[in-house]
Formats: sequence, structure tokens, C-alpha cells
Amino acid sequence: MRDFEYETFREDKKHTEVAFPYNTYLCSIPLDFSSVPVHWHEEMEFIVVKKGRGLVTLDRESRLLEAGQALIVLPGQLHGIRQYQQERMEYENIIFRLEMLLPKEGDVCGPKFLEPYRDGKLLYPAWIDGSALYHEEMLECIRKMDELSEQRPRSYPLAVKGWLFQFFFLMFSRVEPTLAEEGREKSLDKMKRILRRIEVDYGKPLSIKEMAEFSGFSESHFMKFFKNHMGVPFVSYLNDYRLTLAARALAEGQEDVLTVAMDVGFSNVSYFNRLFKKKFRMTPLEYRKRGEKR
Repeated sequence: MRDFEYETFREDKKHTEVAFPYNTYLCSIPLDFSSVPVHWHEEMEFIVVKKGRGLVTLDRESRLLEAGQALIVLPGQLHGIRQYQQERMEYENIIFRLEMLLPKEGDVCGPKFLEPYRDGKLLYPAWIDGSALYHEEMLECIRKMDELSEQRPRSYPLAVKGWLFQFFFLMFSRVEPTLAEEGREKSLDKMKRILRRIEVDYGKPLSIKEMAEFSGFSESHFMKFFKNHMGVPFVSYLNDYRLTLAARALAEGQEDVLTVAMDVGFSNVSYFNRLFKKKFRMTPLEYRKRGEKR
């Protein structure tokens, strides 16, 4: 029950090719999966909502994004997606390596603009929600890149790079950056260690006391630290993560409900059934039967 690529917090899945590190993926929530738990990877990512709306998380902030809006995710940033109420959201992931735009040497674009931005030293707004006039121009850049990726005319990578440069030009030229908060990177690194611990030991009892000791915090500090970063209490997050894994296992239909519940860390099957029904609005058995009909 451990090879769920989209559920790992530090995602190791290969998203791009070496020759041209740029890829797009179309996804739907809840048709493809009910949520994408918080994770991170070394590539940069644009999350672009095509239809409907859903909840998108970036580091400590969650927002409701709807069709025509997008989010910029820097390398290493924590991000996740989940369904909003019972609504459906269709969205596109554009994943690429910013290094494809960085010159080897002798060019001001890297050290002055792109590298400080990539490394999180200079902060620019991540949410493209229509609150600024230049947002429509940035979304037009994305539309142009989508057309190129679909049609793939000869030498289309040159044009994709050109629109990426235009995208970042619009942002860098219209917004005054802010400096990253002191200790921000250290705080996020600690949060990533906590999430990694959940990923590895979700099937074991994980108490607040144990996690606080692991983090070097008091219990009260740990609970506050976790909620400030993730937006929900630790126990709620842990249960939700376990339920996500349980749903995937049930859909695959390889193990009975009791075994699935125990494997993901629930020692009380009645408690598991109650939480599962609250999250998915059906019992584990009903969820399994629905998966068998697909």
C-alpha cells in the first residue's frame, strides 16, 4: 500500500524529459482522485483551473480557485489540491524545470531575476486570480504554450521558452518583489520533515506527543506550528491522509475493509468506517463496489 506516487510528500515521480523539461497533465477532482495531499518536487509548476473550482494549498495558505485562475508553485514549495464541497474541478498541471531558461554564463537574466526567484529569496505573488490587470496577459501566455504543446509544430520548444520568458517578464516588471522572511526556509524544511515522517509511518500509532518530540517542540507548540502551516490540526490531517490511502486501496479491490483500515493506521474499524463515510459520503464497501463498476 505504499506506491501511491501522487500521495508522497516529496514527489519522486519523473515529470519532465531531459531534452525539453516541460510537460502538461490534465486532471479532474474527484473523478481522477478526491484530493492531492500536500507534497513538493524539484520542478516548477503552474496549476491552471479549466472548469469548476477547488481548494488549492500553497505553503501555509489555502484558497478557492475557479476556472480562469491559476497558481505558481516554486521548486520545493508545499502544495496540494482537494475538492470543494461536492463540486468538480478540471485543471491542468504545467510542470517544467526553470533551469531551461537559465543561461550557462554571461547573462543578467539568471543571477538578477530568475535565480533569486527560484530560490525563494525574492517573493512575487503566486496567485493569478484576476486581482491584477496583468493576470490576463499571463494567462494568455499559458494559453499560447498549451496550443504549442498540443500542436507541436517543428521547433515548438523555442516558442514555449519565449512565452515562458514573457510570462516572467510580466510578473517581474509589474510587481515589486519582497524579501523572504527570516527563518522561512528553515520553518518549511522542518514542516517537510514532519510530513515525511507521516508518509513513512502513517500505518503506525502517531501521537501528538511523539511527533512533538520528533520535531523538537512542546506539544502545544507542535500543534500550533502544524496548524499554522497546514491549515488543519495534526490529527485531522493524519486521518485524512490515511483515508486517502484507504480509498485507493479499496478501489483496487485487493484487501478486505478490516485489513485496509489496519494497514493505514486505524486500530478501530468502527471509527474508520465513520470517518470514511463522513469524508466520501459512502461506506468503505460502497466505495469498493463503485470502483469495481468503473
